Amino acid sequence: MSFSLTIFYDPTIQYDIVDQIIKALKDVFNINFVSIISKPLLKNTFDKGRNQYDGQKLLNSLIDKEKLTYFLWLVDKDLYVPGRNFVFGLASQYFGAIVSFHRLETMKMKIKESIHECGHILGLGHCKENCVMQYSKNIEEANYKPNTLCLDCKKLLLENEKKIDENKD
Repeated sequence: MSFSLTIFYDPTIQYDIVDQIIKALKDVFNINFVSIISKPLLKNTFDKGRNQYDGQKLLNSLIDKEKLTYFLWLVDKDLYVPGRNFVFGLASQYFGAIVSFHRLETMKMKIKESIHECGHILGLGHCKENCVMQYSKNIEEANYKPNTLCLDCKKLLLENEKKIDENKD
């Protein structure tokens, strides 16, 4: 795949964790990395009443304000979006995604959710098969799904590569 990704990470995350995520993303998507940048969360996205960060505002800060595309932001804080108690991550197809490690206790879970959100960046939606792209509403569901793509999602990914290449021009 000719796709390149920028990785941002919360400075509270140890770099060896970021490195393991990068290796997993390379294995699943065969992608390149433009840069790997430490980036703290924006204070104006913190909701004191919820004691959480607004994930949508964080994501929009990079897409709308900084005009970035093809990025994954790894954070160690609890995230929410309006209407939900929390999210493991969120993405905007063909733009970027953010993953919260706050509720993900194991490295396996951090990798799995990073792969899931990166799949959204590459145009994949939620999948009903035994696939990393399954929607997870709780930690049990997230833990149960595999860390690999099903055959249908792999096929769709190849089709989406053309769209990504067209967006670069």
